Amino acid sequence: MNFDPQVLFAELTEKERVYGHHSAEGRAIRTLSRALQGWGSGSLGGLDVVTMCDQAIEVWLKARLEVSAWSATGLRHLLAAAEAKNLLTPTEASRLQTVRDLRADSTADGIAAAEVEAALADCLQIVEKHWS
Repeated sequence: MNFDPQVLFAELTEKERVYGHHSAEGRAIRTLSRALQGWGSGSLGGLDVVTMCDQAIEVWLKARLEVSAWSATGLRHLLAAAEAKNLLTPTEASRLQTVRDLRADSTADGIAAAEVEAALADCLQIVEKHWS
């Protein structure tokens, strides 16, 4: 996969201009684009980026599923509920669980660049699908 953070960030900025950032998807994309910008500039490490991806997805799912933002509902339950409501496919839920697992199993230096970029790309693609 050709991963160019600057090109992706420019595309997201334009979409944000068109669609806004007030929806659940817009807020998630804004966080993910900040992670993308930080990764591209080198100001954020891999674990930082994966953490931002994971948090953006959790907040997005809570908003879409109408679960309180303060709820302690875990990501596995959110993913299952999203699948049950056809918000996510099983493949998408699996990809998002992989991001959570990557965050949980990693140290600050232990995430390969390809894994970080795949996590970012997966999260962006899944949320963008619902953003219009």
